[in-house]
Amino acid sequence: MRDLMSYRPMLAKVLVLCVWMLVWWDSSRAEWYLAAQGGLQVPQDLANIRGTGSFSGVTSNDLNLRNQSAYGVKAGYFFSDAWNWIGLEFDFSHSDANIERQSITATAPILGATQQNGMTPRVGLTSNNMVMNVIARYPGQHLQPYMGGGAGLGNSLLRTAPHAESVYYPVFNVFVGVKMFLTEHLALFRTYLKIVDGLNFQPYKSGHAPSA
Repeated sequence: MRDLMSYRPMLAKVLVLCVWMLVWWDSSRAEWYLAAQGGLQVPQDLANIRGTGSFSGVTSNDLNLRNQSAYGVKAGYFFSDAWNWIGLEFDFSHSDANIERQSITATAPILGATQQNGMTPRVGLTSNNMVMNVIARYPGQHLQPYMGGGAGLGNSLLRTAPHAESVYYPVFNVFVGVKMFLTEHLALFRTYLKIVDGLNFQPYKSGHAPSA
């Protein structure tokens, strides 16, 4: 599998092109919006943990990730006339999902299966996602249920003192939600979002963090 880092220039150009398309589109033919978003992130546990490099063959129990806040911005538009139920949206989100200090049981196939119990230190894990979405909505006057999905580029930073490692990877998401208008030009929205990504930190090398 080719190193995803080699695709960074191409992915960056695609995202820039998508944003340019949003800016270029004639605003008289579309319903534009700009929004800030924030909420509580409840990440799933880190599962199927396997060592790489010199730790190849080592496995671990699942690790809990800390529930933390997440925030971001998004901009988009809906088409006019008969297509006013379809829209495009650019979404940027930031979140932290730190691995808390907790008990860990590691298993290694050395002279049979051997186990080692211990404690893992707190590890910082930060993620930023840039995604282009397609949205379908019910264009009600005061209440607008919607659903959609998209793809884009993710970036994560793993901080294991004294090292840090940053990786890029593809991101896919699906979501459902509802928008509630307070005035003609001001609305609140609530969204449930599911993200699937290809996050994969590489084996430890001098000057880089251990894999996770």
